[in-house]
Amino acid sequence: MVYTPHPVPSWENDDPTHPGWAIHGVDDTPGRKGYFIHLQAQPGKEALVSAFLQDINAGVEQEPGTGPWFALRFSQTAFGIFEVFPDAAARQAHNVGPGGQQFLRSDELRDMLEYPAQVFRLDVEHGKFGTLFGQKVGPVVPW
Repeated sequence: MVYTPHPVPSWENDDPTHPGWAIHGVDDTPGRKGYFIHLQAQPGKEALVSAFLQDINAGVEQEPGTGPWFALRFSQTAFGIFEVFPDAAARQAHNVGPGGQQFLRSDELRDMLEYPAQVFRLDVEHGKFGTLFGQKVGPVVPW
């Protein structure tokens, strides 16, 4: 179970201003930013969630301020996204960019998810840069 302000997330808590996802955290501090997004597939809808993540991945490839970006799978039905940005402006650009706009597919989200996607705003405090999957990538500007 992922932490949410609602002990048991459900579609009853869906916000009509952004149907299909619930956002947590603040967006008013300087520094590097991130999102952790939890997506809980309905049983039998796992392939739809996986395809949705592939669509987001294709979108973020077009966003210069997004990355690294990872689609995650925790179990048969639990998925996630971890993505980082150099600052709040880049995170906002992602929200309205081709990757973030995938979350406007609210009817599809309701069909494939157990409850609204849980979006957590993060401040990135530390990180290891310059290596990805055991391979050197760089140069990377340190903090």
